[in-house]
Amino acid sequence: MEKNSFSTIPEWSAMHIEDFGRDVVLLNEEMLKKRAKLSQEFMTCCNKMVKKAKEIGDDNLLGYSYYFLADAYYLLTTEYRKFNMNLLKAIEYLQICGDMEYLARCYNLLGIDAVNHGNIELALDFYLTALKYGETLGSSSNIPGIISFNIGNLYFKNGDVKQALQYSRAAYKDIRKNKKDSLYYRNLLYCYCFQIDCYIELNKPDSVEKCMQSIEQMEQDELISPEVFQDLPVLDIKMRGYHFLGETSFYEKYADLLSYQLQNGKFPLDSMDDLYNSCRFFMKVGRVGEVDRILNNAKRSVDDLNIYNLRKGYAKVCVEFYDKMDRAEDKTRALTEYFQASIAQEKESIANYQFFMHIRSRLSSMEQENVQLHKQAETDPLTGLGNRYSLNKYADIAFEEAFASQKSLAVEILDVDNFKHYNDTYGHQMGDMCLKNVSETILEISKANPNVKAFRYGGDEFVIIYEDMTDDQIMEIATGLRDQIAAIKMDDKKSGKPVSVTVSQGIRNSVPSETNKLWDYMYAADNALYDVKKTKKGEVVLLHKAIISQKSLDEAQHS
Repeated sequence: MEKNSFSTIPEWSAMHIEDFGRDVVLLNEEMLKKRAKLSQEFMTCCNKMVKKAKEIGDDNLLGYSYYFLADAYYLLTTEYRKFNMNLLKAIEYLQICGDMEYLARCYNLLGIDAVNHGNIELALDFYLTALKYGETLGSSSNIPGIISFNIGNLYFKNGDVKQALQYSRAAYKDIRKNKKDSLYYRNLLYCYCFQIDCYIELNKPDSVEKCMQSIEQMEQDELISPEVFQDLPVLDIKMRGYHFLGETSFYEKYADLLSYQLQNGKFPLDSMDDLYNSCRFFMKVGRVGEVDRILNNAKRSVDDLNIYNLRKGYAKVCVEFYDKMDRAEDKTRALTEYFQASIAQEKESIANYQFFMHIRSRLSSMEQENVQLHKQAETDPLTGLGNRYSLNKYADIAFEEAFASQKSLAVEILDVDNFKHYNDTYGHQMGDMCLKNVSETILEISKANPNVKAFRYGGDEFVIIYEDMTDDQIMEIATGLRDQIAAIKMDDKKSGKPVSVTVSQGIRNSVPSETNKLWDYMYAADNALYDVKKTKKGEVVLLHKAIISQKSLDEAQHS
């Protein structure tokens, strides 16, 4: 069975929609509701959102809006040029602002569209790019799972069932990370369906039965909408799973339900390959009369979608059916349609491939330019360390991962002692040289320790993040850093005497709570630093709490 691709990734983003005001929030809510119902008004809402984003002039909101406009063209129309062009606009804006989540969404959607048009190699390239962006989102994101599911489909489609199974298992693990996703249960259900497909091909009845039991357990869960179990792929896999296990009564129950749906429903783009393979299964088990009615009903969906790759698939299953029924005249007609669709699909594939290659080339150039721009935007030009923007970006992920894994995280503020006096006495050039020397020492420490990341916060202040380290490990690094900086000697050109530098350091180390962010830890580290500056400059103080008190000072580590 060809599994539905996951085109719907959870409506969460690093961008906070509430930042753009009440009008945008309400419009966004309406847009997502219309999308869930596949209403034609979804397109109208998307155009309104694009217009609003242009008025505001925010790159992130523009990228977000163009993504959903492209999504609307994909879901509601067959205007694939408009779909592609709006998706390209989305990617351009999203690359400018570095929104990795929606970049992953965009490339995932490009991959799905490439599959629908028969460009499997190109689809894999798009999916892998989507996965690259998805893997930057932190350990609690389920987006890599969505994309892994789609990659697994490609391997299954090309007969590499074991590789497909590996991707489906990886997808299952990642999807379970985000229970807040409104599609959480649906996505888990589809993972079970995919694994059953693989286990049937690998002839592993015990594994099939285990997955079938998991689906049955999900059906008993009141939190899960019963409607999701009526999806075509779910009915199909339950029918074939029970048939494989020899459970005749259950097989017939789901075969009847599926047959009725196939004979009377209208099918979206993602369901067509499922429909074709269900027809083949019905032919295999002798329910050929139903296949004729299913194919007649499916023709209107194929005609409406007007994608030659799907027309070719429809003609192919018709040829197989007419051949089985010895309907020579109908078979000849279907063969002609298959040939015509193949020629048209070949031309369409070439045109689409050229168009996609144009997009790929353009996006690659943009990505290289943006990598350089991001590097410049995230790097302090004087010291070469990450700047405040880079710190905030890194810290968001670090705190999220530390909370999820319940591991400690420490934030240090390092301050050059008497820097203003130093700057005023020896001149700004010597001041800059001092900051460079300090930053080079910090950078060396950071490179030598993969769990240590350093940034220039501003002026003579530096911030260092320690991940998953004990107090003793942190103090060893921090005191070593202090001693190395103290050993630096710079020549004063006026006096000819060597000049030394000292630093003071305040640190907070603890396992973050769900609400803790960088500011909370910096507040504590700054309190510790203040205590050092007030009592004895050149010391390191490590605290575990945010508020300075006699008790916290008594519990603190000093050096």
